[in-house]
Amino acid sequence: MNFDALETLRLYLIGLRDEQRTSLANYHDEGSNGFYHQYARPTPGKPSMASSATCVLSLTATDEWSTSGWCERSEALASTLLHEPWDSAGLDPNNVFTVGFALEAVHALIGQLSADRASAFEADPAHSARFAEGEGYLRQAVKDGYAKIAKYPESAYLTQLAVRVLDKRGKLETSDKTRVEECAWREIHKQFALITSQSRSADLFQLAYSIILVTSLGRPGNFQPDQNLMLRSGIDLLFANQRRDGGWPRSQPLFHYPDVGNAYCYEYEMLTQLLSEDRLGEALLPHLEELGAAAYGLQRDSFLLAGGGHGWSSGHHPQIIGPESWSTASVFHFAHVLDRLVAEAIRRATFEYLRVPLTPFAHPRPNGPDFAPDFVDCPLRRGNEIVSLKQYLFAHFVGPLAKEAEKVSAGGKFSDLTAMSAIFFGPPGTSKTELARRIAKHLDWAIAAIDPSHFVRHGMDQIQAEADKIFGMLTAAERVVVLLDEFDEMVKDRHQVSEVLSRFLTTAMLPKLATINHSRKIVFIVATNYIDQFDLAISRPGRFDLIIQIMPPGLEGKLAFDKVERQKVNAPPSESLQERLGRLGIPLDATEQWAAKIEALTFDEFRAMARALDQCETTLAAAASIDEHFDRCTLSSAFDNENTWADVCKEQESKMRLGPSGR
Repeated sequence: MNFDALETLRLYLIGLRDEQRTSLANYHDEGSNGFYHQYARPTPGKPSMASSATCVLSLTATDEWSTSGWCERSEALASTLLHEPWDSAGLDPNNVFTVGFALEAVHALIGQLSADRASAFEADPAHSARFAEGEGYLRQAVKDGYAKIAKYPESAYLTQLAVRVLDKRGKLETSDKTRVEECAWREIHKQFALITSQSRSADLFQLAYSIILVTSLGRPGNFQPDQNLMLRSGIDLLFANQRRDGGWPRSQPLFHYPDVGNAYCYEYEMLTQLLSEDRLGEALLPHLEELGAAAYGLQRDSFLLAGGGHGWSSGHHPQIIGPESWSTASVFHFAHVLDRLVAEAIRRATFEYLRVPLTPFAHPRPNGPDFAPDFVDCPLRRGNEIVSLKQYLFAHFVGPLAKEAEKVSAGGKFSDLTAMSAIFFGPPGTSKTELARRIAKHLDWAIAAIDPSHFVRHGMDQIQAEADKIFGMLTAAERVVVLLDEFDEMVKDRHQVSEVLSRFLTTAMLPKLATINHSRKIVFIVATNYIDQFDLAISRPGRFDLIIQIMPPGLEGKLAFDKVERQKVNAPPSESLQERLGRLGIPLDATEQWAAKIEALTFDEFRAMARALDQCETTLAAAASIDEHFDRCTLSSAFDNENTWADVCKEQESKMRLGPSGR
């Protein structure tokens, strides 16, 4: 799918997801906080356990539960689902189907509680005993590899349900995994034979759930090449047999409900589990068109609900008229996980268009105060206070972003109080670009470094169209650190530049910056040497959260770097620069003049000076070398006819905007 088709599909999915809470509210029981199976509510006051569990799982997965009034009663509903009899529509008590969904929903509801309340719930003797009982039923169900109900055949659907619940609960033993994985591989081979021979016994859902099982249970890198090929071929076979209406042929019956009839697999429930398995992402990306067909097919089959929103019927029971809650919940869950795959496809399409490298399927790293450990720190002035740039950036920019990166990966966005855009300004050579790359590395997100050549590559007369396209793609993208580098000429005051660039700023960049700030799914950084020449419309509040001056690294950081580097290169370590200067009568800790001159050097200028000082054997020679490098350094060089860079940088300190705490 091209970018336009991907964006259209994503907008459709977003519109669909916006109706989730309104739609499921039609089935909600205010008294118990559970959900009825049918829209008509044939049994008032008695919501369905399995339907309640499915609705809860859909709402918690999409983060709609936590933002609803229903969330306040999460603990009460969890207790109900845990302690009510585990039966559904006349099935035998404690069957794998009901127990699996009940425990999975309870686990999800506990995740909505505060850490203290969640721990107390789990520690309650009655709750822990009931959990142990349910987990025992699930382990018993998969003891022979595949689960089933009554006299019906073994089912990959039921097995995957039991396995994923036990895995979430941390109760899946290695022996369980081995048996299930062996059975799943056998089922995959069996279904390949049945499907390719067009047997009436073939079951595409058995194939799909078996693929999910082996993928979730197998350790990355442990599959043989032919097994990887089998999994990809299985995905291809599944979509090759998709119906023209976007659905799939009905599965074999899973089991029989004495009260309502046979139960079957539902394609949107199957697709939800398939798309939820991260390691299948690469195999599913080539099938986005088919997945889109399944999504668009929902328009044809939906029911308009009296209370607002839409509902869907599973179509499994002709005697049940109208939509069902669990199938409706499955549709919304499917829309959410498909949106995640489409978002990844959009991210890749954006990087492909920009012709910059991308690390696929990036995920946030564990949070920690190890931001840019080998980046030489520089002083940051806050009024009369001088602080560490790295510490300030971590506390007010990188750290908060890292804490919320997983939320963005799951389909959310950065909170309004989290800074997600910045201008880094300062003299040339202060590693502004490298700092942006370290931020991307800490988040484990790909960086899209964009310079003016991206906008003029089709000629100056196409700059407006190219800007619209690039910023449009960035607006739709997520989990990306965007760096606009060498951008000074493009953001100069509009009265000083050509009409073409003026139109670029007015009609392309500024509106898109506002949209990017609203969507809050990427990190946006501009690196510039000339903050004074920035158009005020670019740098005013609301466009960028932080505006930070990046100066040459501090003396202490430079000397520490020098010492470490010498230790790496020389064994035994040679004399450090600080030791050498001290021996030559230039003690940096006591002579403010020399310390200030070395501190003024950029990192590269410092390294050049250090190499030169290695050749100096006298105090006079060392002093002359320091003076020479200081006189030639960036801060000493002319900014214009009247000022040096040092003069201008001093004046520009007032341009900084250090986020909420610095405003």
